Amino acid sequence: MRDPIYILGAGPAGMAAAYRLTQLGFPVVVVEREDRVGGLAKSICYRGFILDYGPHRFFTKIPAVLELWNQVLGSEQVTVRRLTRIYYRKHYFQYPIQAWEVLRKVGWWESLLIVLSYLWAQLIPHPAPQNFADWVKGKFGSRLFQMFFKSYTEKLWGIPCTEISADWAAQRIKGLSLGQAIRKALGWKRGSVKSLIDQFQFPRLGSGQLYEKMQEFLLAEGQKVWLNTEVIALRHQGSRIVELQLRHLQDGRETWVSPSHVISSIPLTVLVQSLRELPPPQVLQAARKLKFRNTVLVYLIVQGSQLFPDNWLYINEPTVQVGRVTNFANWSPAMLPNREQTPLCCEYWCNFEDPLWQAPEEELLALAERELRQIGLLQDQKICGGFVVRLPRTYPIYAGSYKEDLAILQRYLGEFENLQLVGRYGSFKYNNQDHSLLMGLLAAENILQPGSHDLWQVNSDDDYQEEIKVPSPPAKVRQ
Repeated sequence: MRDPIYILGAGPAGMAAAYRLTQLGFPVVVVEREDRVGGLAKSICYRGFILDYGPHRFFTKIPAVLELWNQVLGSEQVTVRRLTRIYYRKHYFQYPIQAWEVLRKVGWWESLLIVLSYLWAQLIPHPAPQNFADWVKGKFGSRLFQMFFKSYTEKLWGIPCTEISADWAAQRIKGLSLGQAIRKALGWKRGSVKSLIDQFQFPRLGSGQLYEKMQEFLLAEGQKVWLNTEVIALRHQGSRIVELQLRHLQDGRETWVSPSHVISSIPLTVLVQSLRELPPPQVLQAARKLKFRNTVLVYLIVQGSQLFPDNWLYINEPTVQVGRVTNFANWSPAMLPNREQTPLCCEYWCNFEDPLWQAPEEELLALAERELRQIGLLQDQKICGGFVVRLPRTYPIYAGSYKEDLAILQRYLGEFENLQLVGRYGSFKYNNQDHSLLMGLLAAENILQPGSHDLWQVNSDDDYQEEIKVPSPPAKVRQ
């Protein structure tokens, strides 16, 4: 009987790796600190409502990920009409931003200033962008930067746009061509059609259903999924991780286990500081310099229906702290116990030391209700209930010397031949759900064929895709 592969974290990357390894016939143990699988994409229940940790629309260009999605969910998915908008100064703008709509809605004087600002950015030579602000201003002009990018971005990251890496802008901002809008307005460009995704597939019972069905498959195949279990330490000898120290949170019991391989999606900074013996000082220093942003989710159950038609709204309004509002009444009908009440999720972002992170639940519930009324999303509707979820380390911060610090960790951890890092937490990458699923699939294949995939290349290029083999019927797990 060989030692199993230990997968640390039951989020998208970890569960995808466990699922594929099970298909390939490897024994697997999944270790998860929380009481449910799914990580940031899990679903939770409250008064009969199925709720997600914010919006988790599924879209991918990666064939292997799409095949995995359909293989796991089968008929347990629904088609959802997509509507996402930006709230700004009592107006709603399509997301991704449609430049022609912006010019039409803000008035002729503001439109003129936007166009002049854009032309200035395009016609006057500028040095290579050094930060997020430089990148956006260079692409769209300072006027649009102030309107649609500065407030929301600084709300999300908690630092000035001049301190955020230009890498994040290049990776995440898509869909806006002011030049095309200007040419259209002047009659120089007619008949262009931009393809937009106006619907998407979604699990019938919330985003977490995908991972719950993976869990069912793992257990049916004799694999182990240890919930309420945290990783305390990873002991290494030479170039291998040889033991893991685990704590079972329900009874405090601690155990040491021997893995053949480790696939980790726990926060990269936490992993480094859990190694025994500790890494060299320069590695620990690099880990301490990498920072994550936290998320506070405030859920409100509102009496009434049809509050607004969007799946979610971006709140680009500097007078309120809320950054995004999800309306779960506009996702899958099966997530709702009734149609007379509407579940909303208000997202706030903060650091560990911020008052928002420490605030009592009652204070946060009152804040969310007050801000929704302030911007007009709620009028006289009654709040029937609510609760708060605090999620640490949800967004890796691309700022300062993060590239150099991350490279130090990559080099050091790359020396362990039986350790792979996956997922948003584990690789310090701002992954979408499909990127994390892909990392899990590729990590599984790396165990079958060592070194066949470079996981660090996933999500480093928007067009990055890699062919991977999809096994036919599941192989029997070889214990």
